[in-house]
Amino acid sequence: MAQFRNVENSSTKAMALNVAAWIDSSVVCLGVQTFRTESLWWRKPGGSPIYLPAIITDPEVADDVLHADLRLVQTEWGTEGISLWDCWATRDLSGVGFTRQWMEPWYLRPPSPLPRNFTLPPELSIEAVTNAKQLAEFEEASWEGFEMSETARTVGRFGQHAEGTLHDKGMHYLLARLGDQVVASTIAYATTDMLGIYGISTVPQFRRRGYATALVRAVISLRSDLPVSVQPDPDSVRIYTDIGFVPAGFVAAWNRRI
Repeated sequence: MAQFRNVENSSTKAMALNVAAWIDSSVVCLGVQTFRTESLWWRKPGGSPIYLPAIITDPEVADDVLHADLRLVQTEWGTEGISLWDCWATRDLSGVGFTRQWMEPWYLRPPSPLPRNFTLPPELSIEAVTNAKQLAEFEEASWEGFEMSETARTVGRFGQHAEGTLHDKGMHYLLARLGDQVVASTIAYATTDMLGIYGISTVPQFRRRGYATALVRAVISLRSDLPVSVQPDPDSVRIYTDIGFVPAGFVAAWNRRI
């Protein structure tokens, strides 16, 4: 049992650090300064609000150290709201002004060959984003897939996914294309010991056709030597469990509002 816990903690830490690395790459390219303390990855305000301000990166750090780090973040953010993730879901942050928003499972797929009982929809093509034109298509499809309001779109082109991220070897943007139209999109971020899936979405009128499943399989194929982590919406869990993802733990999201 102790060995299982060590493996679980190691995988959870790899997942937490992967999330932090993905956000770090995204916001630094938007001109936002980021930091690592003993207990946290965190960033200064600015850039797109879709990116978390802070992530707990060490489950064993003492509460007084974590609380001191959180006060540093609170000072920097002032009256702005702060959201953060505890990827171990073990902390109680209510005593330092936070309220828990939710606690949801995350899923892990160990490195292993993909099952062969899947055929890519013949009408679909999947491509990696390598240039600004494709990245603009990615952003537009992502906005449509997440049904983001016009207010949320005011960040403008490349305001959420900066062109500079195309030069990060760990960052992978994937598109699913039907003819000339992008119908689904996702991001994968690779660190040394984890591949994380982020922001997968399908344009509403093209859902339930296997396009998201095709993207997930394409992500896994990018780095079949790495375990893969994801925090899926409840409605999409089946996409992952059908190809070998298993529940690995819980993520707790905390929020501080003034």
